[in-house]
Amino acid sequence: MKSFASDNYAPVHPQVLEEIAKVNSEHMRAYGADEVTEKAINLIKNFLEAKNAQINFVFNGTGANVTGLQTVTNSWNSIICAKTSHINVDE
Repeated sequence: MKSFASDNYAPVHPQVLEEIAKVNSEHMRAYGADEVTEKAINLIKNFLEAKNAQINFVFNGTGANVTGLQTVTNSWNSIICAKTSHINVDE
């Protein structure tokens, strides 16, 4: 049964898995200090035509929501949202 309840229910797209396999052949530095991450960041910056952009990779929608909200708020601020919103109910 297919479901759109979460962004991480589905399997990895075959092309993504193929690219991961290509770069998974030797040891690399971790936590974003590797050449693959640097290349991805540069590709995104060039695509966006934004050399000074800060690119943050996240695991799923929750990580994206938290990162996005942190960029527009201070630690003492609040987020106003619907009672049923994902950030209120699930995060």
